Amino acid sequence: MKQSIQWMLLIVIAFTALPVRAVANNGYTITGTIRSFVATEVYLTYGTVGKSGIDTATVKNGRFIFKGKVKEPTPAMLFSKDYKVRLDLFIDNGLITVTGNADSMYSYKVFSKLAAVKEFEQFNQRIMQNRQHTIALFQQAYELRNAGDSSKANELQQQADAQYKSEFAMRKEYALAYPKSYIAAKELLAYTDGANLPVAIEGYENMDPTIKASAIGKELEERINILTKVEPGKPAQAFTQADVNGNPVSLASYKGKYVLVEFWASWCGPCRAENPNLLEQYNLYKNKGFDIVGVSLDDNKEKWTTAIAKDGMPWTQVSDLKGWNNMVALLYGVRAVPASFLIDPAGKIVANDLRGETLNKKLQQLFSE
Repeated sequence: MKQSIQWMLLIVIAFTALPVRAVANNGYTITGTIRSFVATEVYLTYGTVGKSGIDTATVKNGRFIFKGKVKEPTPAMLFSKDYKVRLDLFIDNGLITVTGNADSMYSYKVFSKLAAVKEFEQFNQRIMQNRQHTIALFQQAYELRNAGDSSKANELQQQADAQYKSEFAMRKEYALAYPKSYIAAKELLAYTDGANLPVAIEGYENMDPTIKASAIGKELEERINILTKVEPGKPAQAFTQADVNGNPVSLASYKGKYVLVEFWASWCGPCRAENPNLLEQYNLYKNKGFDIVGVSLDDNKEKWTTAIAKDGMPWTQVSDLKGWNNMVALLYGVRAVPASFLIDPAGKIVANDLRGETLNKKLQQLFSE
């Protein structure tokens, strides 16, 4: 009798565990409840920059469900069409619950027993608390300045600036501290650019083999390889792209000159703000062996050409009108604009991301030698 009871208990335990395994095998289920959410749809994008997917769910009374399947813990973002709702999270196969209020960007919470989902939620809550404090300081400084208290406003402004910078320090620290973490790998990928390449390489080399083999790890390796090829001192990557009239323009045709390859877009405010300075430098040195090639990340020809005319840019402009998938941008590892590479007459990269006074001083130095 005792033996039969034990067998019955084992059967009950086995069947009780089945739903949990079924969820894990069948994929993820994200159940969301967001108060004050009036939109009828919400979107989920997931994956890496190089390979991502997107799904849509219907919202009823602030509630929605996403179902799908991933191979491994994966970064994701929930958002509404107007971005009034926007939440970063990690997803993995299993149960995930999201709650919040559409009227407060700091109200969102993610609940799950999945390790990577929990880890990212804890890290993201730290980031959001820091950001909330930062914005509050900026707001206080703004109000004090309007009230005429410039001294106290400047003091709070300095605190706010320091608090703002601390977020980047937190992200960098996390990226390097946890070599077995998918979340740390995501942060390291976001951190990796030309200026931070040596640190990124060291972080990648210390990563656990499992993380290196993940989608994030593979993309990080690919990004490091691309950026390594466009470091100062390396030969510039050759390219040919069509100008505004559809005529092919090759980088090789600028050999014998200093040429600034300037990545920009009509919708990029900082890019457009730099154009008057570029025009001034172009006019100063165009007869001394300096030229500029603009590479636009636009996807609309009319907006592209209108911006060229409005800003009065006389140098050659090229684009394949593929936006962020511009072939030259991919070749040079450009993921943010403005971005630039200064190339010498022999075809080697002299420096990157020069703008404003930094660019002016570099050109003055080169053409006064």
